[in-house]
Amino acid sequence: MAGEEDPPDLFSIPNFCEPSTWLGQKLNASENCATQNPFFALNVHITDTPRQLASDGIIDIGTVEPLSRPHHESNIFFKTPALLLELADRHVKLHAPSIPSIEHPQPESEPSPSDDDDEDFWLFSTGDSATASQLKTWESFDHPEDAQGSHLFISEAGPAAFDALLATGQSPTDESLEVLDATIYCTSLLNVALGRSSVLFGWDVGKNSFVKTTPHLSTSGISLDTIKAVDSFCIECGNAARHLQAFAEATYSAASTPTRVALAGVVDRLVTAIGSELSDHGRQARSILQLQSVVKPAHAVLAYFKGLLEKLARQESDEALLSCLFEEAQASEYRSQLLKEATREVLRILSIPWTEFVEEWVGLKAEGGTAATKTASGKGFVKIADKMWIDDQGFELEEADYFLNDSKLPAFVSEDLAQTMFETGRNVRFLREHHPEHPLSRPDVLSLAMPPRLEWQFDWDAISKLEARVNQYRDAVSRAIQGRLPESQRERASLGANKRKFEAIELDYFGKDAAQVEADILASIRQLDRPLEIHGPQDGLTTLLHDQLYREADTPIESCNLTPHWTLLPLLSFGPVIQAQSSLINQECMKLLFSAHHLRAHIDLLRQYFLLGNGLLCSRLTHALFDPNLSTAERRAGVALGGATIGLRLGGRRTWPPASSELRLALMGILSECYETPLPKTSTSTPHLGTTNLPGDLSFAVRDLSPEEIDRCMDPDSLEALDFLRLSYKPPVALRPIMSPAVLVRYDRVFRLLLRVLRMLYVANELFDSAASSSSTTITSSLSSPDSESNASLRLRIEARHFIRQVASHFFDVTITAPWRAFEAWLDGVQAESITTTTTTDDLESRGRTRRKEQACSPGVLRDRQERVLDEILGGLLLRRRQAPVMGLLEEVFGVVLVFAKGLRTAAGNKGGNGVSASGEEEKKSAEELYRLFKRKVQVFVTVCRGLSEKMAASGGLGRAEATGLEQLLVRLDLGGFYARGDR
Repeated sequence: MAGEEDPPDLFSIPNFCEPSTWLGQKLNASENCATQNPFFALNVHITDTPRQLASDGIIDIGTVEPLSRPHHESNIFFKTPALLLELADRHVKLHAPSIPSIEHPQPESEPSPSDDDDEDFWLFSTGDSATASQLKTWESFDHPEDAQGSHLFISEAGPAAFDALLATGQSPTDESLEVLDATIYCTSLLNVALGRSSVLFGWDVGKNSFVKTTPHLSTSGISLDTIKAVDSFCIECGNAARHLQAFAEATYSAASTPTRVALAGVVDRLVTAIGSELSDHGRQARSILQLQSVVKPAHAVLAYFKGLLEKLARQESDEALLSCLFEEAQASEYRSQLLKEATREVLRILSIPWTEFVEEWVGLKAEGGTAATKTASGKGFVKIADKMWIDDQGFELEEADYFLNDSKLPAFVSEDLAQTMFETGRNVRFLREHHPEHPLSRPDVLSLAMPPRLEWQFDWDAISKLEARVNQYRDAVSRAIQGRLPESQRERASLGANKRKFEAIELDYFGKDAAQVEADILASIRQLDRPLEIHGPQDGLTTLLHDQLYREADTPIESCNLTPHWTLLPLLSFGPVIQAQSSLINQECMKLLFSAHHLRAHIDLLRQYFLLGNGLLCSRLTHALFDPNLSTAERRAGVALGGATIGLRLGGRRTWPPASSELRLALMGILSECYETPLPKTSTSTPHLGTTNLPGDLSFAVRDLSPEEIDRCMDPDSLEALDFLRLSYKPPVALRPIMSPAVLVRYDRVFRLLLRVLRMLYVANELFDSAASSSSTTITSSLSSPDSESNASLRLRIEARHFIRQVASHFFDVTITAPWRAFEAWLDGVQAESITTTTTTDDLESRGRTRRKEQACSPGVLRDRQERVLDEILGGLLLRRRQAPVMGLLEEVFGVVLVFAKGLRTAAGNKGGNGVSASGEEEKKSAEELYRLFKRKVQVFVTVCRGLSEKMAASGGLGRAEATGLEQLLVRLDLGGFYARGDR
């Protein structure tokens, strides 16, 4: 301290090296202590005992020598570090501790090292104490007068005492332990934990594990059991790292699937990231136990992923691998935060190959490599196979088509989502094939709308952001379809998806002076001299391990607890994007089907001809096939064909079936002349068709029949006489997904039955008309004689006509008309909604549920709806496979009527042929026998229908609707229970 006599000076520098004045003061005489204060005394004797020192209030700290100035170096209290001594010796002149006083300044060139006040005690080491430091306890501070006892714990006595204790329990026969330096041993343990070999640990190929080269090796202060436990722990960590790395290398070298290659990449990054973190933190370890605590987090992660990899490696396909990983990620919710996040990240990375294929399939991304076409091989869950069907001529044809392969789908993908993805991809191919200029067919236009990626979303915040991006994408695509893209985006879209615009770079040095060339070279050199940019981890897994593997305990983790249930994650992660893309694609496909491909015209054509919904066609076809008054087209020798109307005259000729030329002449022009153009719903839905050009090139054709069917068809009086005649319809290529072969087969089955019903209607009307043409007296006399044959004949005519007309009325008016009207009403709504201009998300929300419900329609939905309608019609017409016995009973009733009509024609022919009787079994049957047979067949048919309706009504569902149709038919046939009672 500065002297008190110095005047106050704000800018003065106190002399901190001046010793305290307390050191020279004496204690007060009133304290009865004539000696100097021992605390400040410089002559503390080293011979004083601890008890004597304690009596003076001084704690024994070993041999303490008094501190003196440089000229008294025998007693030094502190010892100066060697580095400071070297600095003092080397720069003694430049760093002299002299501080001049303010009142008497001295020049810097004339230091005064002899001045005691200016000396620095910390730069001199002479006389420093060499006593080693000792371990102190709290007891020595509380009770310094007590003698220091022995150590209570062996660890307090130092490593040597612990080693001696271990040596006392060692048997003479045991091998002696080799003690190694702890630093060297920690380095070897760190290497083996990283999966590397060292001098102390090597890789044993036979055991497929690391082994210790010297088993009896230890370090000072640690037992052999502890060493073995730490060795085993680090070896397990190294084995896991080695196995994971070996799997990654083997997968890369072999030809593997994309998901397995991604798995190998994940494993490689995982081992690299953990090795880097473990290496950085392991170098800071100063003991084996500290190294064990450093290895523990890495061991936990590597051991978990080693077990996970063993499960994934057993999976045979990529889809099974993803399904297994999804289950493991769900189970990791109950593990540590790091393992949970790491497993989620691995699931996200391994799903990238599958999600990229889905994006390419549904049109969200341009296809890379081989495009998925019908001529290429299948890929992913899309299988390309040949679809077989029977053509017009009866030949089996094959055509490649897309099929959904359910076995190639991960287990977490629901059936509805998979079907939506598949149908969306098929519709995208439809647009690209038939409308390549459409905005949705061009990946370059879609890329401008920035479609959201398909990736896993594990919290509600990410899901909400995804829905916002989906709405933005839908609005952008809507603007592109409406042609409202900005001018800059139009120019970019016009370049095409595969065209890149490169900037022009001038590399011309000719014509430049030396200064410009030199400046360019110097600029290039400066660019090359720049240090490489150090980029951090690029992938999420490496970043996650870098941040959380050795995270401090008090560091907060940014995580969201609001996580959806894992059963909802696939739908919430992929559903919004898939549904938005499906909605856009389906709406455009339906718009083009109704406007450009005239779908309604084709559907109306099938209704008019295959379902006989055209009255003019039914009349013309009935007369052309059955009217005996028309001219025959049959060729006769020496007879020329006349110019009158030609018909096949079924029932009025003996040769059957007609020749192809006769069939062509009789039916020529009927189809085109009877076609009724549908009333236009809108200005774009009706094609401009001529009277001779029918949609689908509709025409009559000959059905391919089996030999048994051909034999029955050759009998003109059999019910199967017209089974050879069918309608040929070839849908356009664009309508084949809707007018599939299965749909056309259903239409053909309906037409085949309705053609039989037309014939039975004509026969029944002819029977009744021939009876009505008789005189009223004959009819009255016949009815007054119930036992006469004419009475049975008349009853059969009337009841047959009633039965056939009611069956035909039920088939046409109830079974066909009612379902078809509902189908057409549904089509009207779909068509009206499809031609509406695509709107934005706000418009969709404002239209409510109706808009969203109509948007669900797609070509696949339309095809399924049409098939359901046809199935309903087939069930009402008793054409289902399970209804074959009932249809057999109805055909037997029709057969009895045809036999009766044949007998009447034979009788009429005999009378017209001068009474010459004809031969045949039919002549032996009387009208009474045929009537009883007819009545018995009708009774069986009614009874079976009543029992079937009751059974189907009890089953509910679709069976209830079919039961309602049968009940209506029973009301028409037997309202009063005539056939049920068996009355005559």
